[in-house]
Amino acid sequence: MKRIYKFHTAFLPAVIVSLVLIIFSIVGLVTKGLNMGVDFKAGINQTIMLSYPAGQLTFTGEKRPSFEISQNALTLVFSGAQVENRTLVYELAKVGTIGNLAAELAKEGVLFTLAEGSENLPATMLVPTYQTSPELGTDPVFVFRYPQNDAERFGTIEEVRKAANSVGSANVQQVQNPRANQYMIRISDPGTDANFAQNTTKKLVAALEAQFGEHKVVLMKTDYIGARFSSDLARSSWILVLASLAVIMIYAGIRFKFQFAIGAILALIHDAFIMLGFMVWTRMEFNTISIAAILTILGYSINDTIIIFDRVREDHKMFPTDTLQTIFDRSISETLGRTIITSFTTLLAVLALYFGTSGSIKDFAAAVTVGIISGTYSTIFIACSFVLFEQHIRDRKNKNPTHAAVKA
Repeated sequence: MKRIYKFHTAFLPAVIVSLVLIIFSIVGLVTKGLNMGVDFKAGINQTIMLSYPAGQLTFTGEKRPSFEISQNALTLVFSGAQVENRTLVYELAKVGTIGNLAAELAKEGVLFTLAEGSENLPATMLVPTYQTSPELGTDPVFVFRYPQNDAERFGTIEEVRKAANSVGSANVQQVQNPRANQYMIRISDPGTDANFAQNTTKKLVAALEAQFGEHKVVLMKTDYIGARFSSDLARSSWILVLASLAVIMIYAGIRFKFQFAIGAILALIHDAFIMLGFMVWTRMEFNTISIAAILTILGYSINDTIIIFDRVREDHKMFPTDTLQTIFDRSISETLGRTIITSFTTLLAVLALYFGTSGSIKDFAAAVTVGIISGTYSTIFIACSFVLFEQHIRDRKNKNPTHAAVKA
């Protein structure tokens, strides 16, 4: 027979520890507040790359072509009224060097004035044009290249943060890995500038170029979230979380007795507060990814709780004369191996995300890791302890011993 551990003896100390942690989380929420991301407050979300200028493109003809650089090719498009529509594609790997590419473009009247040291570098080192397909004219358009090696890489997240904070209240995250030299910068909108997005982008580029040098910043992506949209998104997210709790409570109430449903919901609320406390005290950015992490853990935790409650119902039928605390001890002991293995294997996948990624995905993995640990703990020590406590209250009123009088 499987050994039965007396989990009920740890219920009261566990509840006290949980209350302390929840109070600690509430204190953080009240005094520090969540580090709201640009998803939940008006602001600009700017992704940038630190790189080197490869040269400048100009065109003095009447056709004014546009160009686009992808990872594999440079595309030159001639179009418009009274112009022969042509599209020329130069495969970077086949062209060879940036100098060779400049020679090919010169045949079409496009002047590629190379920066010092760029001529003999591989054309595949050119940075893609992320936001637009610039139109060429007499005003030079800068083309950028990646660093050749680690020695050429420059800039740290601290230096980027320093430059961004000179523009406004900023949050900076590294994108991909440090070698990519890519950063996501989020600056909140105080609502005092009608042209906040355009003006802030210009100020940010100027601040970064003052920090790292002229023409060394590539704008990869710009997103702006207005005040009304951000407030609607925040409200909708909280409604979604509360609606999820309500649906889970209804489901648990139908499948089990009402006190079991309350125990399950208390465990989920416990997990949510633990995750929020973790986010508050670590100053992790709270955004839509954070909401996804919380909802993920709500689903994970309720699944674990229902498995134990199902076993309680089965054990009640097999051992009808046992006290409720004995049945809980037996049921938790019988499912303990499954609980540990499931949590451990899930943690392996989540930790792989944490150590193998960066930015929002890394934050998601960190929050889910805390949630899995909290969810496993709360299933045993919060949900079950409430049901047992509620039954003790009933027994005192009825002046009966705590037998398994209430079916799950």
